[in-house]
Amino acid sequence: MENKKNKLKIKKRTLLLVDWANVYGWSKSLGWEICPEKLFNFFDRPKIIDKRLYHGVEVGQEKSENFKIEMEKVGFSVIAKEVKWTPVFLEKQIHFKKIVKKIFDVLDNVKSTNSEISNKLYNLRRKIKNLQNSEEKNKNISEDELKEIFESIEELDGDLKNLNIDVGDLQDSLKKPAFRRKCDFDVEITRDALNMIDNYDTLLLFSGDGDYFALTEDLIKRGKKVILVFAEGHKGKEYNSIGNSLFYACSVDNLENSIKK
Repeated sequence: MENKKNKLKIKKRTLLLVDWANVYGWSKSLGWEICPEKLFNFFDRPKIIDKRLYHGVEVGQEKSENFKIEMEKVGFSVIAKEVKWTPVFLEKQIHFKKIVKKIFDVLDNVKSTNSEISNKLYNLRRKIKNLQNSEEKNKNISEDELKEIFESIEELDGDLKNLNIDVGDLQDSLKKPAFRRKCDFDVEITRDALNMIDNYDTLLLFSGDGDYFALTEDLIKRGKKVILVFAEGHKGKEYNSIGNSLFYACSVDNLENSIKK
């Protein structure tokens, strides 16, 4: 397989595997979207033994369900499974415990500081009221000026009280679970690549996920060529250690004119 003028020449039996969730996510950093139909047509060649697209279906979401049907009509062999949303409690996660604790400490400090400021404002208001009742000390302060001072203090006091409520809500939110989208196809892609190993000479993988590094190493040891198509910033650093002629990493930018939506 050679890269020449943004064209990939398929010389031997090739299996195309597309980890769609991974590929779809590239658009944010690429600045352009990959059209799955154009991708299929670009690789619609005799030497491609199969074109497989792995897609997580969000049941009940029409767009996600229809995408599976549309890709099957295009011609892809679609391997799909239901997306799961798993709860994650940040304060219970080892990697987040320290960060969450620091956030709570800061928020507690803000609430404490708020209370102190509220008390100071209350005392200031009381002192000004005393001045208002003292004709002698009040002679240089007009009623309008006093009214303005009171209104400003009331406004600040209200803001501080609201901020206390917001801080409390934020702390409560941090204790609630966040839901993480989970629908990885590492196992399915590895399984298919190994089960079909006698049917192809080259694996063309659209995914820069480092989870496929072990599969790549194993295939190379078995004499298979691996073409990894990735987006800048989305290639696992593990692949940098491969110094074998049977491995080729191709930036998807090289294919932009052919597969861009």
